[in-house]
Amino acid sequence: ASLLQSAFAIGKYDDHDDMMASLHTPALPAIFATLFVLPLLLPLASSGHAPAVFEPSHAAAQLGETNFTATLGVKDTNQPCLVEFYASWCPACKHFAPTFEKLASFLKGQSFGGRPLYIARVDCATEVKLCGEFELTGYPSLLMGQAQDFATKQHKKLSLFQGPRDLPVLTAWVGRYFNMTLTYSAVPTTSTTGPAETSSSSNSRGSEGAPAENTKRRPLPQGPVWSVADVEGATLQLWRIVVTTPLLHRGPEKRTALQEVLSVWAAAHPSSSCKTHAARLLGSYDTLWPPAEQEAPAALLMAEPCGPAAGLAYRGEWESCRGSQPDSRGYSCGLWEMLHTLALRLPEQGGRGGPAATMMAFLLQFNKHFFLCEPCQKHFGRILTSPEAAAVRDRRSLVMWLWRVHNEVNQRLRGVESKYGHSTTGDPEFPKEQWPAPETCPTCRNADGVWVEEQVWAYLQRAYGPGSAPGADSTAAGRPGQLLHARTTFVAASW
Repeated sequence: ASLLQSAFAIGKYDDHDDMMASLHTPALPAIFATLFVLPLLLPLASSGHAPAVFEPSHAAAQLGETNFTATLGVKDTNQPCLVEFYASWCPACKHFAPTFEKLASFLKGQSFGGRPLYIARVDCATEVKLCGEFELTGYPSLLMGQAQDFATKQHKKLSLFQGPRDLPVLTAWVGRYFNMTLTYSAVPTTSTTGPAETSSSSNSRGSEGAPAENTKRRPLPQGPVWSVADVEGATLQLWRIVVTTPLLHRGPEKRTALQEVLSVWAAAHPSSSCKTHAARLLGSYDTLWPPAEQEAPAALLMAEPCGPAAGLAYRGEWESCRGSQPDSRGYSCGLWEMLHTLALRLPEQGGRGGPAATMMAFLLQFNKHFFLCEPCQKHFGRILTSPEAAAVRDRRSLVMWLWRVHNEVNQRLRGVESKYGHSTTGDPEFPKEQWPAPETCPTCRNADGVWVEEQVWAYLQRAYGPGSAPGADSTAAGRPGQLLHARTTFVAASW
């Protein structure tokens, strides 16, 4: 559940948020469920935009870079500890949150060798350096061990939980660590983010016990359904995830995958600043990350993929992707906007290098190398190797494929919201719907409500194609004067 481990969302009505929830709901197997969930709400160093956080735990301490070593380092050397490493942008983590709270509450009342178990959590969305020292391969991750080994970052001495994240299994794992039999029994807890394990209340279910249909509508867009600022924001957060997560910028395969991402941005990014600076990084790639280097050098890790912040439309706040709550929409929405706009901007080329082949190669690399969510990676891999994906041959089929997958996920998530009242990264004010809405595109459905694909294709071109949002595909994406000056300076320097 890390880099791009997630959901997507777009404009005010065209729903693209929270694909991930379907992945973690047994009755709703994931489809396209997660394309880029990882970096949902990772803060940018220069933005000052705080990420969403989980509800405070009543049973686990919250640790970070400033207190992790100090807290654990003063405990007895053999003090047993259980630490959850999660990411607040990660839908799988949100889904697991209530389970972990119940587990922690239960374990808090137990004695292990005559002493209590110290339980803590670390939010890797904000504590990227700290989490990187434990070589985590995905989120959420549970580690058991002695306080001294945690304090000195001796991750190889710690025990990593592997298996289904169910309370009986988790409890038995803790018991095995202490060579004892441990059986879970419920302890009253304060509710945290995520669906309850018991059946929903009568307020959310029909008289026959079936999920009640949520009839709430999303707000209709009051302008373009996407914004340059939000695609820039998603680009910056994705980049930051890669450069601050050691596993994602280590080895020749990661080097090639990151180069592929830059090449697509350089060819088709709707922000002129991101497009220009991605091309600049791509042109110097062999110098910034020499093929013989195992890890990306500092020069590349410190690079700005979209150039100086002053020249961008993104100011640390979401625009068309703004949710009604701090932890909803945002990054996942921006990633969806990125996908839909890239698909309509990749250049036509002869042979196998057309937009469809380029985008599918980009998605395959993305899924293989920048998804730290193992189940998400597997599900999305199946989507990318499905007959429907194989039928993507040109721009039109690519754009329509993205739209169909997106709507199928929304339909599944609609069921989650009807049953639980919400999905893991959804927004109560932006329920999942099939898009485009009838009010947005009256001709996209016939009298029987069936999609008219020629009209949908025409709508998607209007909605996401070149020039479809203010500042798109021009030097006016941010502060016009500044960005134009920055672009002119760069061009002159490159000559």
